[in-house]
Amino acid sequence: MSLKSFILICLIYIGYCKESGEKHLTILTQSIGSMLVSEIGDKTFFLAAILSMKFNRLAVFTGAAGALILMTAISCAFGIIVPTLLPRFYTAIVVTIIFYFFGCKLLFDWYHMENEGDKEELKQVELELEELDKKLLSSHKIIDPENPSEGQKTNLASVVPIQQIIWQAFIMTFLGEWGDRSQITTISLTAVQDADIVFLGCSIGHLICTTIAVVGGKLLAHQISEKTVNLVGGIVFIIFGLMHTYDLITGHLD
Repeated sequence: MSLKSFILICLIYIGYCKESGEKHLTILTQSIGSMLVSEIGDKTFFLAAILSMKFNRLAVFTGAAGALILMTAISCAFGIIVPTLLPRFYTAIVVTIIFYFFGCKLLFDWYHMENEGDKEELKQVELELEELDKKLLSSHKIIDPENPSEGQKTNLASVVPIQQIIWQAFIMTFLGEWGDRSQITTISLTAVQDADIVFLGCSIGHLICTTIAVVGGKLLAHQISEKTVNLVGGIVFIIFGLMHTYDLITGHLD
């Protein structure tokens, strides 16, 4: 499926949600919003940003987006199973607690973080990609991987096949997302909401984040304030927790 086809389907489905009532739009908004605050400034965001500076951007986007959509589908499948193991009302309580937990955790990190932040996620990704560069340089026999020069490094993008770039972006993104906050959030939303709308919303959120990362590149990654991201994310998750609390009290999630 092409990107244009996916966007068209998304627009049609958003129109359907609008016609179906406010509830579906709320679910869609929560799904998109939770992915935005979870992914911007996250490990996989920096991964796409830095890879796009070294290799073909479309290839990086294809691999990263494919991994994120597959992970979203897997998470939704887990979310569908959860209500079969636990009554829906208690599932909703657990999901609400998870939202409050993420919100409080992000606000705690924001409060105790220095103004500039250490950008630990970015540093970790840069180290992982340095190791990847060495492996690619060695496998394509460009240089001695233990002593690469800057001039030789520039040859890497021209010799690595597109399919290998897609595969590396896919694998690293998929592994980076496993057990991540966005995966747990997707499972939680699916457990108490319509799975198809959650899947669409989370997929759109992931695609938006990946597009920003690929277009903005490493420069944008360095400009992002992790402290601000934590503050905004914490507030958003607390708001979602309050919304679910209201639904529990009024019986909308019964």
